[in-house]
Amino acid sequence: MNRLYHLPTLRVNPSEKLTLHYRKKNYDGIGGDTVATALFANGVRIFGRSLKYHRPRGLYSLDGECSNTCMAVNGIPNVRTETTLLKPDMQVDAQNVQGSADHDLMGFMDKLDWLMPAGFYYRTMHKPAAMWPLAMKQIRKAAGLGTLAPDFKMTGVYDEIYPKTDICIVGGGAAGMMAALAAAESGKRVIVLEARPWLGGCFDYRAAAYSTDKALYERARDLADQVQNSPNIRVFTHTPLIGAYSNNLITAFQVGGPGDAFAERYVEIRAESVVVATGCIERPLLFENNERPGVMQVGCAHRLARTYGLVPGKDAVFSVGHDLGLEAAIDLFDLGVQIACVADIREDGQNPDLIAGLEKRRIPFLRGWVATNAHGATHVKQASIATLDGTVHRRIPCDLLVASAGLTPVTGPLSLAGTQLAHDYHTGYFLPTRLPEKMFVAGRILGLNAPLSIEASGRLAGLQATAACGVFCEPQIQDARKKLADLPGPERGTKLVTAPVKGRKSFICFDEDTTVKNIRQAIDRGFDVPELIKRFTSAGTGPGQGGIPGHNLPLYVAKYTASTQSAPQATTVRPPLTPTFIATYAGSNHKMFKQTPVHDSQVRDGGVFRTIGVWERARYFSDDFTCREEILNVRNNVGILDASTLGKFRIFGPDALKALQRVYVSDMSRVREGRVKYSAMCNDDGCVIDDGVIVKQGENDYYFTTSTARAGQTVEWFRYHTRYDGWQFHMVNLTDSMGVINLSGPNARKVLEKITDADVSNGAFPFSGYREFMIENTIPVRAMRLGFVGELSFELHVAASWMQTLWDMLVSAGAAFKIRNFGVEAQNVLRMEKGHIILGVESEQRTNLLDVGLGVLWDRSKADAKTIGAVALKQAEHDPDRLTLVGIQMEEASRAPRDGSIIVDSRIRGYVCTARKSMTMDKAVGMALVESRLSDIGTRLEIFEDECGGNRLYARIVPMPFYDPDGSRMKM
Repeated sequence: MNRLYHLPTLRVNPSEKLTLHYRKKNYDGIGGDTVATALFANGVRIFGRSLKYHRPRGLYSLDGECSNTCMAVNGIPNVRTETTLLKPDMQVDAQNVQGSADHDLMGFMDKLDWLMPAGFYYRTMHKPAAMWPLAMKQIRKAAGLGTLAPDFKMTGVYDEIYPKTDICIVGGGAAGMMAALAAAESGKRVIVLEARPWLGGCFDYRAAAYSTDKALYERARDLADQVQNSPNIRVFTHTPLIGAYSNNLITAFQVGGPGDAFAERYVEIRAESVVVATGCIERPLLFENNERPGVMQVGCAHRLARTYGLVPGKDAVFSVGHDLGLEAAIDLFDLGVQIACVADIREDGQNPDLIAGLEKRRIPFLRGWVATNAHGATHVKQASIATLDGTVHRRIPCDLLVASAGLTPVTGPLSLAGTQLAHDYHTGYFLPTRLPEKMFVAGRILGLNAPLSIEASGRLAGLQATAACGVFCEPQIQDARKKLADLPGPERGTKLVTAPVKGRKSFICFDEDTTVKNIRQAIDRGFDVPELIKRFTSAGTGPGQGGIPGHNLPLYVAKYTASTQSAPQATTVRPPLTPTFIATYAGSNHKMFKQTPVHDSQVRDGGVFRTIGVWERARYFSDDFTCREEILNVRNNVGILDASTLGKFRIFGPDALKALQRVYVSDMSRVREGRVKYSAMCNDDGCVIDDGVIVKQGENDYYFTTSTARAGQTVEWFRYHTRYDGWQFHMVNLTDSMGVINLSGPNARKVLEKITDADVSNGAFPFSGYREFMIENTIPVRAMRLGFVGELSFELHVAASWMQTLWDMLVSAGAAFKIRNFGVEAQNVLRMEKGHIILGVESEQRTNLLDVGLGVLWDRSKADAKTIGAVALKQAEHDPDRLTLVGIQMEEASRAPRDGSIIVDSRIRGYVCTARKSMTMDKAVGMALVESRLSDIGTRLEIFEDECGGNRLYARIVPMPFYDPDGSRMKM
């Protein structure tokens, strides 16, 4: 196809030659093309087939408002080719076709629409009942568009940014740019988001006059230059909106250009105020075969010519309902398109200058006429038009039918933000009646169409957004409001909903093949609310959401039901407003976890890391995943563990003790200075959810630890359970600001003594003791004598900034003793040998404090505290049907079952929590949760593991702890 390269409005670069591959052929495109426009330039008119009826679908819009041009690009299905910029050597394939898009073997489905009335799958597939499993399989096979290869790998770099701004402008048309410039005058930071690759909006491609000496496209470029040269404005082009949420949180994604380091990036913006200037899209005209290839919206046909230099057709018929249609007809005629007639659904109200322009070009103009049918098997060859009452008909040969019932505002961002929308009978739009706080609207979204009115509304909204940020600009706002009031206001919209046709193939939703007839069927079955009709007919539930049916559906429902009780009701839009790659949300494989202050040291020492909760931790320090050497070193020598992931908190204030009494099961008034108290927390069901140690630092001042998993929830847990008491206390989360080193083993004291003058002897610092002292007279340390791994242990709590220094000191001091790291897996085996539990491993949502053997912690006498879970614990205290935590020893000493293996007889009786081959005792031991009747010492358990080839493993219940039962090793 020969392009109109002479047009000053073009956004393509003819000197940049690109190639794409489609239908086993190479097709040429140029820089700035989208995949769809490049295919169109090469004569492709059928881009794919529809979901249900396999009808041919072609280029209808250019902003991705429907799935007509969804294709597979580089192996990715459902790519909106009309908004996807062409890149070198793209592989493009049609989808939902058997054979080819031009000759689809499933095309016969189009004649079977009578078998598929609205909601047919709800009403027919379940009788007889035996049919449903078979029908369900077939429905699942047919569901969805496109396929993804199992071995597909996403290429490209996907990034994310989280900018903060004072004012965010959604929409880069004239109104949005004027709003940005007005806001920037005060020095406020402004972000502009524009879905297209350039600024300009509806001005960008139009050659109509803005003023006596300037065209609209020239004005758009002038404004764009001002915006992009403003130091306070940051512009994101090719950045469609994803969502708009409370407190002006705006999410979007930006498509990378040739010079960008990313393919796409997720953008999350926190704004003080927001201006929505997203303009309008066209309301589809409802007539028979209104989605046939060759039927286009006005903006699509006009932009094809003016933006991409592509003549949309040779012989055209226009059926329109707004002045933009008349303007486009005149312009396209001047660019070489033969126009048989312009049928305007309006009886009056047209711009007389445009009528004169049609007459000057001898283009027949028919008031009160509308398209009723697009004829042609796979492409428009003729168009039927008729008067609005359907009494007079004509059939006109053509290869292009430009159709539009009018305009509809892009209110998706407003709807997502919780704006109330109401139908306005003058414009025919759904307009906002109550906006969220600090959110403003401007431009064509309000029904404005005069260029100066659009710009004035943008300036007013920009000033209002500035004032919402605390800047005094009331005089400027009043002046802007007065100027807007003196300009043309919202224009009258068209009232026509559908042409005078039966509606069997008048599609109200292209994505789901939903026709006007289907909507009537749903209403006749009692569904009279648009939201319910959407679900019953699937209208508006495809990738375009409300783009195509969002306006027509409520209008048609109101008309067909002849509702006098209420105005048409807008349907709901949900995020993502624009379909987004999961890869874009995921980002560039960022490490989505935290690292401890000595992470790099552990990397250098050969740590093998695993993600555990929100942390990355060293699980092993060799390729031996049994951790034999690490374990034996702790048992016989001295090891060092990074335990910084523990939750660490300070709670203080007059009522701190009361809060501790409420949350912990033990009597916290017995916590003594210089001593460590171990206790647990339960939920209201008595199920143990966390454990840790508490120390008293002073009067009404406590320091306590929690498990790694619960650290992020602890503050809210305290707040929630004391919210009605009016207690005075404060909590500080010290988890990330402090690190923890666990120094364990028979030689631990000898190592510690080399770097401190404090007395750390057993007499001065006994088991369960707490001390504060200095390391090398420099580093303040909070030290605890604990025994989680069953050996002499010092848990050293220190400010995160001192962690690396203290770690290096301990490693240096322990060199003579051959100190070495031990990781999380070695710790797991060591504590298991000692019978110490890890919550979430030896417990689950059914197990309470008593089941896991921690009932000794529960103080039943502190009734005034209203201890969380106490009531449930009392009720479960004598329940014989609960699970019980027991120790097990395998009959085969070298074979430990896998964690989670089930314990069975005639049915499942429990499961293995943790089991390992004990290097210390040379036998396989573990802990399991079993039914209480199986919990007696000596009971033989049968274990099923799916890696045993059908054989069973056997164990006997034995006393715990397995290692050092009298605890002498911890207390030496």
